Amino acid sequence: MVFEGWGSRCNGYNKKRAKKRERMFPPVPMSSSSSIEQNYFSIAIASICVAATVSSYVVGSERWIRRPNKPSRSWWQLLSHRSREETTSDISERGESLLIKVYSHIDGLVKCLQDPYDPDSNPMGHIPLCVAENKLSIDLLSSRLMQYETSSRAFSNVAVYGYNNTLGLPGPREAIAYFLAKYFMYPQLKDMNCTEALEHVHPEHVAFGAGAGALVSHLALALTDAGDAVLIPAPIYAAFKFDLKIVANSIAFPVYSSNPSLGPTPEELENAALLAEAKGLRVRILLLTNPNNPLGTIYSPECVKLSIDWARSRKMHTIVDEIYALSVVEPGFESVLKILNGDLRNDVHHLYALSKDFCASGFRIGTLYTKNERLLKCVGNLNSFSGVSHPMQLIVQDLFTDDNFIKGFLETSRQRTRYNYDMCVSRLDQMAIPYIPTKAGIFVYADFSSLLPEMTSEAEERFTTLLLDGARILMTPGQAQFDQKPGMFRICYAYVPAETLNIFMQRLEKSVAMIRRCGLKNVKAESLIELI
Repeated sequence: MVFEGWGSRCNGYNKKRAKKRERMFPPVPMSSSSSIEQNYFSIAIASICVAATVSSYVVGSERWIRRPNKPSRSWWQLLSHRSREETTSDISERGESLLIKVYSHIDGLVKCLQDPYDPDSNPMGHIPLCVAENKLSIDLLSSRLMQYETSSRAFSNVAVYGYNNTLGLPGPREAIAYFLAKYFMYPQLKDMNCTEALEHVHPEHVAFGAGAGALVSHLALALTDAGDAVLIPAPIYAAFKFDLKIVANSIAFPVYSSNPSLGPTPEELENAALLAEAKGLRVRILLLTNPNNPLGTIYSPECVKLSIDWARSRKMHTIVDEIYALSVVEPGFESVLKILNGDLRNDVHHLYALSKDFCASGFRIGTLYTKNERLLKCVGNLNSFSGVSHPMQLIVQDLFTDDNFIKGFLETSRQRTRYNYDMCVSRLDQMAIPYIPTKAGIFVYADFSSLLPEMTSEAEERFTTLLLDGARILMTPGQAQFDQKPGMFRICYAYVPAETLNIFMQRLEKSVAMIRRCGLKNVKAESLIELI
């Protein structure tokens, strides 16, 4: 009786609603043909409803099949943007994008670092010459920095213990300005004093950053939008792809040249820009590394000037990374600061760091010189999360204003790197391995393509793996550097002392000889292990 009563009340309610609909939408008289059309319309609506029901059932079935041990979700779970299971993931989708590798060969480097060569305790250990670090003059720098006066200045100043300008403390910024004017803009003026230097390079245009890589990331974030392209002459420094992608989500786009050692021509830059645009990319920045990494060559002043002029014709920014400026093997380098006579305007931005010339990549100290004041404000805000600590800034100030130390350090460092370079290339000559003569930097770019059975990236990877697992040595592969020719490798000869470099070259010589004799496909890692 209860259910019947409830049903009667519902039926009465439904009749009232039907009458109300008739008053609002009176029926339209139809002919017989209209009646047929109405029937077809009703059938179509019914078909759509049936299809939706079946589709819903199928989707639900698939959901059930995928999760057989879980109950079906309620309607609000299904309509939710993300299920509870997805929101409790260990990281977000954005976090997943941060898991990209810094280098394609990073796993090999980790393997080498876990089993490093030591002449006494581990003579069969790995030797990685794929890291562009200068470890040959650390003793000179460390002895200078361990002086009592240096540490006392760094920690006795009360300014280092509080917040300050995120672009850098006033004194250290003046020291960087002095350093840039003396060694980059006017290197011919040996007796330039601080007052004269600051007339040419203003400290307010200088900023610190946690390494050159962090500053590249900052500039990309401030000067591009997500998905924009940054043109870089190829082959390129392998980590630029990571520096541009990880935060700014910009794209490193290679510029291929007929002669990479000489640098790109305006025509080659334009061809690369058109190719990027044809792929739907907006080109915003030209990034030059001079001296070049990985080639170890120096761009002529004319090449640098023409490249900047081309970028300006397209309303683009130019970043010039001169991190190897003082690691010259042969004279001939001219800084963009000298080439432009300080006329950077608001679209040319200069980068430097202590990582290479001063053997201090672990310090994470980079410098930016730009006349773009709005850009400096952007970098200042970003430095809230990646600035250089105040004590380290004062140490840099003490170091860069010590002209006698800088002069002696650079002379000795060049002698040591030259010794390792001569050893490396003389052994390459004995192996008949072609290479690009190094004019600056701490590496040599060599051509092992003659050892590959075919000119493919797979063959290059096989060669890399064989040397890693068999000879227990690692070089930077060309495909990690956007090189179109398989078999090109960068050898960072300043990463180890001369004695260890000699062992590396011995292992490489034996490996090359066996591969030439037997063929790359027929050489096993075990065979190389027996040789070393």
